[in-house]
Amino acid sequence: MSEQLHLFYGYWQIAICSFAFLALFSIWQHITKGNDQGQRDLGLFWLSVAILVWALSGALEVYYAAGLADPNFDSTQYEGLKSMLSIFNSAFILLALPRFRHVPKVIRPVVRSESWRWLVISTFGFSIVLTLLMLSGVIIPKRITLISSVDLIYAIFTLFFLGLTLWASFERRGLTILAYLAGISIAFTLAAQVLKLGDSDFLKILLNTTFKTILIVLFFALALSWVEELGKSARSILSTRNLAIQFSTGRNHQNRREYIVHLQLPEAQDWERIYFTAKPFLLLHRFAEKRKTEGIDGGWLEIQPKTAVKKDYDIKDYNEIGRILDTICSHMSKSDSLPTISKGDLKEILFEYGKSRRIRLRVQAEHIELTSHTLPVSS
Repeated sequence: MSEQLHLFYGYWQIAICSFAFLALFSIWQHITKGNDQGQRDLGLFWLSVAILVWALSGALEVYYAAGLADPNFDSTQYEGLKSMLSIFNSAFILLALPRFRHVPKVIRPVVRSESWRWLVISTFGFSIVLTLLMLSGVIIPKRITLISSVDLIYAIFTLFFLGLTLWASFERRGLTILAYLAGISIAFTLAAQVLKLGDSDFLKILLNTTFKTILIVLFFALALSWVEELGKSARSILSTRNLAIQFSTGRNHQNRREYIVHLQLPEAQDWERIYFTAKPFLLLHRFAEKRKTEGIDGGWLEIQPKTAVKKDYDIKDYNEIGRILDTICSHMSKSDSLPTISKGDLKEILFEYGKSRRIRLRVQAEHIELTSHTLPVSS
């Protein structure tokens, strides 16, 4: 193949991927600048670094362009270095996934677990070491096909998780067409990864250029949808000055205890009377009590990690928060006078997340009225 084609591909990667890296990085930096919780939103940062790796791969292509145009050139070292850069790219994408707001339930226990980072690091380290051993030819035969196979397996592993997460991110934000396009793009990228084991350099460059362009466009679409979602959340949060909550308990005509929360939501005209079951009511009451008694910097409860053994945590798992939100959403779905608020937006309105799995109620202390009755002890 001509040297000019390799140079074109290399300089294309350097120019386009460097520009995309700087653009995504600037978006991430602008959004998280001055935000105490900015480190919870590193997803876009890791995606931008993954694109930067493609720019480095372009520099590698330019460096080896003259040799690759020679039919007698031994490209083993080039293929090995390119595979290692591809493994770096996959690892950065995998590190980004836990930071996505919308991770599908089927992979959420794995991606959001404490061990995910170590899983990524260990698989990345194993792939790099295996590639280096192949390049040295000490233990494993020095063959281009074997070297590329390691990168291919790691890429398939990455594309599986990335595809599901992109689908969930776009679908839950109402971007259904983008969700389908993301699925098609991931399938195309997977095909391109498999076909790169072939002998046609032209086909490899064509497929690689195409799938990298598509993924960059998808990453920008993801960033813009994230910005829009943050804007909606910010508007909801700014209106929390109208948010207020009151708690009460009583007995119904059958002498059964009732757990009642009176909630004033932003943009709602009247107080809403919501009936809870015991456990969600007691947890919400505990949130409110902590928020009211500990001042502007207090009110935090801690969620138990899956790996916890001894320490007694305030909240056993995220499902306890989910049951509070489900109860309110169920009530809102039956009311024609309330504004339409999704479960995700309701979570942003009612709760504020801190570091190390800490969470507290957003309602200001002066807008909280606790029950004067004795509450039962939660088991």
